[in-house]
Amino acid sequence: MINGRSFDSRDEPQALRRGRRYRLVFSNKTSDAHPLHLHRHTFELTEINGQPTAGIREDVVVVKGFQTVAVDVIPQDPGLTLFHCHQQMHMDMGFRKLFRVV
Repeated sequence: MINGRSFDSRDEPQALRRGRRYRLVFSNKTSDAHPLHLHRHTFELTEINGQPTAGIREDVVVVKGFQTVAVDVIPQDPGLTLFHCHQQMHMDMGFRKLFRVV
């Protein structure tokens, strides 16, 4: 789940403004590792378990069990973009979110 909710195709995509910086914080409360992927954009890894990092740009980050990771993303490409766990079973169970960059 993301923010306590499973994906529902009837939900409107969450709007993100092009060129604005967003901080996404991933708090894994399970022992599973989650390879999280953001389509069409990259993000900067800014923190792992409270330890700051800088200069690491990716579109996938593995959030290990009981780990917290923060990333900053500045969306540039307008349109729909998918965020999801790369474990297919997790994505099928609703671990995904659709954004609309405006």
